[in-house]
Amino acid sequence: MRGLIKIIGYVVVLLFLGIVAGHFTFQLLSFSRTVVVPDLKGKEMMRANDILRNQGLYIRLEGEDYDPAIPQGNIIRQDILSGSTVKEGREIGIVVSKGPRIQYVPDIVGQPLDAAEAILKEKGIRIGKILYVHSEKTSRNVVLAQRPETNERGADIFSVIVSLGDFGDQNKIKGKVAAGNVP
Repeated sequence: MRGLIKIIGYVVVLLFLGIVAGHFTFQLLSFSRTVVVPDLKGKEMMRANDILRNQGLYIRLEGEDYDPAIPQGNIIRQDILSGSTVKEGREIGIVVSKGPRIQYVPDIVGQPLDAAEAILKEKGIRIGKILYVHSEKTSRNVVLAQRPETNERGADIFSVIVSLGDFGDQNKIKGKVAAGNVP
């Protein structure tokens, strides 16, 4: 009986020593610094790379995307939020801006609405809002103004003001319709 207790005691002591040795080995092998992830949004890629390298982190380009607010070549977003803590040596994935989808908008003022729509469609721009107003100086269905203006950086949605022609011409057309004399 005493021999059995002695054997159980040795097994417990060896088991305890194995656990302690395993714990210290794990601590020793997994010892690495943790660092706080910096905010990279809006920074140029080369500058962001320098910032990450100084903290023992690495940059990984995950892609490019259009962004009207962030200049081309600067970082739009990162895969690990700034302020998070990570182990040294980790890669931080980034997405870089291609700039706005439409670099500069064409001049469509003075163009008939159909022609203006064709020009914009060719550039990948669609007219989002059309405001019709009467104009004594401009004939019907001609673009009077645009937003964004010519050569401004713009989005892929456009707003235009289009002429309805002279207000008096509208009354003449209504009179012809009522009399059935419309050409």
